[in-house]
Amino acid sequence: MVNQEEKKEAIKPIIVPKYNENSDPKKRGFIQKLKQRKQEKKKKQELEDKGKKAKLLRQTPSILPFLQIHDDYILLKDGVMDIFQIESKDLYSRNDEDLKFLLMARSRFFRSYFESIKEVAMNFPSNTEKQKAYWRKKRERTDDPLRLKFIDRKLFELEFLEKERTNREFFLFVYADNVHQLEERKKQIIRGMQQSFPLKELSIEKKEDVLFMLNNPNTKL
Repeated sequence: MVNQEEKKEAIKPIIVPKYNENSDPKKRGFIQKLKQRKQEKKKKQELEDKGKKAKLLRQTPSILPFLQIHDDYILLKDGVMDIFQIESKDLYSRNDEDLKFLLMARSRFFRSYFESIKEVAMNFPSNTEKQKAYWRKKRERTDDPLRLKFIDRKLFELEFLEKERTNREFFLFVYADNVHQLEERKKQIIRGMQQSFPLKELSIEKKEDVLFMLNNPNTKL
């Protein structure tokens, strides 16, 4: 029988040599080429991604139909348009006769007007600048600690309303082929809705806000 010492001498450990890229010139050249290909592929992918992003940005103006905003109209790629704000009314506080009158007046308008219009409902932040200006003046004119505390509380409430609450506002989009045709349609619409829900003209800044909110629904002003 083979003793333990002979077994130890017979079984020799297998030593795996460490891999060295510089040991074989052929392997070293292959690895360098492989790394170079990976770098070139990465650069190519980055350039393609940049090209896609730039292309997307260039497509944005081609998607939107708006070109310029003027005082009385908005120039489109195919015609013109304008925006009015619809003065809403509290329908829950009115009796049945008032509701019937509003419904009949509105139905009469839609029966007489056949051109393209669009009604849009949007949520806008509450604007309490007039109320805050009023209480700031009151605060400058008093030294009473109790009154100052009351005014500060009012200002805090108004700031909270602007940050957390929104107003539901309604707008009417009027479309036409040219400016002259648009003016005629605007006069007809103003007369037709005067008895039900009158229209209010908007400033250029408000029109810009409406278009911005319309195309960016998840963004706050």
